[in-house]
Amino acid sequence: MQSWNTIKRSLKEFSESHPLINSFGTGNILDPDSAQITNFVTPEIDRVYYPLVFATLDSSRFGSNSVTFTVGLVFMDKIEESQKVADRPTGSNALNFQTLQPDEVMSDMTQLAGDFMIKYQRTFGNDFDISVDANVDYFVDRFGDRVAGCRAVLSFNVPLALSICEIPSDIQTDTIYYGAVEALIDIDYFDGNTLSIVPNTPINVVFDGGATSNKFLWFGAPESYNFTTWFRSSFDQGSFDSLFELIYNNDGYDFYASKWQTIATINMVIQ
Repeated sequence: MQSWNTIKRSLKEFSESHPLINSFGTGNILDPDSAQITNFVTPEIDRVYYPLVFATLDSSRFGSNSVTFTVGLVFMDKIEESQKVADRPTGSNALNFQTLQPDEVMSDMTQLAGDFMIKYQRTFGNDFDISVDANVDYFVDRFGDRVAGCRAVLSFNVPLALSICEIPSDIQTDTIYYGAVEALIDIDYFDGNTLSIVPNTPINVVFDGGATSNKFLWFGAPESYNFTTWFRSSFDQGSFDSLFELIYNNDGYDFYASKWQTIATINMVIQ
């Protein structure tokens, strides 16, 4: 099952790839000190560059076979920076400048909101059922900076299922989930095994001690873990990517599977 973390990561990645967006944030938009804001201009510097897209998880609701995440997206830009000084009107038209500026910003931010609507309808139809019947609200000077923009709401309807891709909420940190199957389609978390691991130490595991033939090996580990090598013997070892590939990410866990059927009965060290 896709989660809020997955949705949030997707929104951030699209924001970073958009040529007009300079920052992305999540958390409490009214409390900048606690919000998690990343600027794409100078990520090493704690500063907000506009335009900024801010995502909030407004609510979630479980249905009989799905869960709906209601996500608010706020698009904003600084009013003073929305028009170059050289382009500012002079003379009698100068009095209209402050009135026209917010309208220009809100118009631009509406276009950004439209880009997100189009993106998620076209790209994530198989993972998310997106509601595009969304009202758009506008604001001026709502936050600390002199900004204007709009807020739209997207509903991500995600199906529920009982498989490795839909991990129960009681997954514990520092636990890996593993197993071996005849075909990748047979991977199921509930048929797998668990192993407690210590962060930054190698994983020692026999994927299936009773296997009578080669199988696909799979395991899930916290996404904070980075793997570089696998080892079965001095003659049977290699880089991690030479044997395993990422097949799914969910709720802070990465799931990997071997690229082909291989020996499952011999202890393997993964690090």
